[in-house]
Amino acid sequence: MIQAKTQTELLAMIDAIDPVAYAKTRNQLSGAVTKLSPYITRGVITLPEIRDRLLQNHSEKDCEKLFQELAWREYFQEVWWEKGDAIFSDLRFSRDDWRHTELVTALVEANTGVVVLDEAIEELYDTGYMHNHARMWVASVACNLAKAHWYEMGKWLYYHLADGDPASNFCSWQWVAGTSKTDPYTVNQKLINGCSDHNQIRSILTFDRETMMNQPLPEVIKPQKPFALATTYPQSTLTKGVSGEAVVLYTPWTLDPDYRSSESARRILVIDPVWFDRLPVSARVMDFILQQGKLVIENLEIYVGDATDIPGLTVAASVHTRSHQTNQTWSQFVELEAAPKLFPAVSGYYKSFFAYWKACR
Repeated sequence: MIQAKTQTELLAMIDAIDPVAYAKTRNQLSGAVTKLSPYITRGVITLPEIRDRLLQNHSEKDCEKLFQELAWREYFQEVWWEKGDAIFSDLRFSRDDWRHTELVTALVEANTGVVVLDEAIEELYDTGYMHNHARMWVASVACNLAKAHWYEMGKWLYYHLADGDPASNFCSWQWVAGTSKTDPYTVNQKLINGCSDHNQIRSILTFDRETMMNQPLPEVIKPQKPFALATTYPQSTLTKGVSGEAVVLYTPWTLDPDYRSSESARRILVIDPVWFDRLPVSARVMDFILQQGKLVIENLEIYVGDATDIPGLTVAASVHTRSHQTNQTWSQFVELEAAPKLFPAVSGYYKSFFAYWKACR
């Protein structure tokens, strides 16, 4: 299971990154990936912090590929800011070949017969982690071979990911499915073998990548099951109202321990059912969010509900929070402050990541 980490431990993880090795091996399942995504997603560390700390010991040239990969996350955030709920439906292109809007049974039961995929799904269930390329392969099998709609399968993956971020998750599924770009992302057994320690010869993916969309439906991925996932909520620990007090509010994606850390304030993590009913998470994921927040933010209180219903919030001395796509309805009572960005001069909607990256460079 992915563990909560202190700021000291996270800084040590950043310092241990070899950006040259990352650039060479990041596509390999055993490559030199950073494993920072759960802490980035939860806002415990920011992209500028990672950039600045890396540049203390490495050249910009050596870090470029890593910065480009970090920019994917910021790009998807920009898409979410600009498009809002549109990221949960086809962004640019639609398909008419979906077979169903349920879950692919063989995938969710880790029983596809593709050894690497089944092991990656079992690891996801055990730890809350899945390598980024394995996510793409799973999505491609689901959308482009089984022809299951990307949204429902995306919700299943999101449910189990410790680094579950709505923009990164659902925009990535759309990228694979070909609803945000002109061509779907395809995978075959040869590609998987080349990125792993396995050398499986025969599987449902034994074909040329360019033929994936036209392959007959393998029997093993025909079965489907209904989508039924739900969030188990923690107990609120807020024991009194905040009337007349300074308040700092946090979301599960903005747990920055440095945010207004020098101020004396009530510090409250808001678990908003509006989002967790819509996009459920597993008990393991919820526990990680709570443990991570409590570890890095002293005296953190938990409130389950709409932040604007916190007793006394309307007459608090001050209320501040980091702005996030999920807390915009708080603006009537809360001072929203922009989160730090990796490329602050670049904003707005770009149809493709590579157009966005060109602007960043």
